[in-house]
Amino acid sequence: MYNNDEFLWGSATSAYQCEGAWNEDGKGPSQWDEFCHTSDLNINNVTGDISCDHYHRYEEDIKMMAECGQNTYRFSISWPRVLPEGTGKVNHKGINFYNRVINTCLKYGIVPNVTLFHYDLPAAIADKGGWENRKTVDDFVNYAKICFEAFGDRVPLWATLNEPRYYDYCSYAAGNYPPNVQDFNRFVCVGYNLLLASAKAINEFRKGNYIGKIGLVEAAGNVETEGNDEANKIAYHNADLFYNKWVTDTCIKGYFPNDLIPKLKDSNIDLSFIKDGDKPIFMNGTVDFLGVNIYSRSYVKPYTSGETRINVNNVGADSNIKEGVVIKGWFETAYDDKIRRNLWGREIYPKCMYDELMELKDKYGDIPIYVTENGHGCYENIIDGEINDDERIEILQEFIDWMIKAKEEGVNVKGYYVWSAMDLYSWINGYKKRYGLVYVDFDNNNKRIPKKSYYWYKNLIEKYRLKEENSYGEE
Repeated sequence: MYNNDEFLWGSATSAYQCEGAWNEDGKGPSQWDEFCHTSDLNINNVTGDISCDHYHRYEEDIKMMAECGQNTYRFSISWPRVLPEGTGKVNHKGINFYNRVINTCLKYGIVPNVTLFHYDLPAAIADKGGWENRKTVDDFVNYAKICFEAFGDRVPLWATLNEPRYYDYCSYAAGNYPPNVQDFNRFVCVGYNLLLASAKAINEFRKGNYIGKIGLVEAAGNVETEGNDEANKIAYHNADLFYNKWVTDTCIKGYFPNDLIPKLKDSNIDLSFIKDGDKPIFMNGTVDFLGVNIYSRSYVKPYTSGETRINVNNVGADSNIKEGVVIKGWFETAYDDKIRRNLWGREIYPKCMYDELMELKDKYGDIPIYVTENGHGCYENIIDGEINDDERIEILQEFIDWMIKAKEEGVNVKGYYVWSAMDLYSWINGYKKRYGLVYVDFDNNNKRIPKKSYYWYKNLIEKYRLKEENSYGEE
C-alpha cells in the first residue's frame, strides 16, 4: 500500500479519452458518445469509440508505466460503464474491468489514483438536464458510493471531480463541449451543483472509513495582470475568484469566498439554486488533498466593454483564433507577445508551476498537493521508427524544475503526473494533438512506441530517487 512519505511519479489518462470499447460489455452511452456521433460541432469529426483501446490493452500500458519507473497511475472511472443509465442497475462487467485495472496496478507496484468524474456524463443523466438538474448531485453520490464500496479497499487516492470549473467553462460558457451552451447564468448553476456533488460524495466517503484519502482536481491558473494600477488589481481579484478561489476556497475551506456571492448578484445571476441546508454539506465535505492540473497562467486586464464571450481554439496550427475570455464586469484576457506559445495559441510558461504552487501555500498553508496533470500537446510523426519529442522534454523539464523549487521552499507537493501516459483522444482536437509519453500508431493496430520523452522521464525518476536516497543517508 502507498507510503505517504514516498513521492509519486506517474502519468494520467481519462476513461473516455483512452478506453474505447464505447458500447462493449454493457456500457451505456455517455454525453460525449452522443456528441461525437451526432453533433455538427464535432469539428474534427472523430470519436473516442476505439481511441487507443486501453480497455483491452490496459495491462500492456500499465506494464510500460512500471518499466518507465512510474509508481502511480491516475485514471478515471466511466460513470456509464458502471451505471449504464446513470442510476439503477449496476453493470458488473464494468466493475470487473476496473477491478482488473486496479489489481494490475498493484501487481506492478503502481499506486492507483482514481477520479470519479472526468467529463463523461451518462447520456441518460444528460437527457434529464445534466448538472443543471439538482437531482444529478444525488445521482453522482450514489455512483460514488458504488465505486467506494467496490474499490475502496485498494485505492489510496480518490478525486471526486476533474476540473469542475474548466469542465463547466467549456460546457456552459465557451460552449465547445456538450451540451454546447453559452449562458453565464447556467454556468454558475452548474458550477455550484458540481461542487455540492463533490462535497456530498466526500461526506459519504468519510462515513465508510475507507483506507484512502479523497480530494478534488482543479485546473489551476495563477493570475497575472498586464499592469499594477487599481483597475488591474480589481481585474486580478475578479479573475482569481473566477479561475481559482471559486473552487479552491470552497473545497478546502468549506465555504465560498466572501465576495463571490455579492459579485454574482452584481452580475444579475439568479442564485435560487442555493439552498439553506447546503452549508453544512460544504463544511463537512472538505478535501484531504488538492490535485492541480497546471499548464499555463491566466494573463488578464481590466474589463472594458461587451458581453461575456469566450474563444477557444480546437482547430490547431492553421487557425488564427486567439483564445480569450471576456466576463462582463469582471475581466478580460490579455495577450503577452513576449511569451512562447504552442500551436493552439496557449502560453508555454513553465514558471507558472512555481507561482501557482507558492500561491496555494500562501492561501491554504500545508495542504497536500498533487500535480495531477502537466503536459505539452503537439503534432508528431514517426521518423525511422522513432519519435524524437525534444520540445516536450525541454518544456516538461522546466515545469518539473519549478515544481521541485517550490517543494524545496516548503510547498507540500506529494506527486507529479505527466499528461498523458500514452497518446489518446484530445477531446474536440481529436488524435492529431498528441500528449503521450508513448506514441500510439492509430493507423497500425494502435501499436505502442515509447517516445524519447518516455526514456527521459525514466531517467529523471531514477535520478530523483537516487538523490532522495543519498540525502536520507546523509541525515
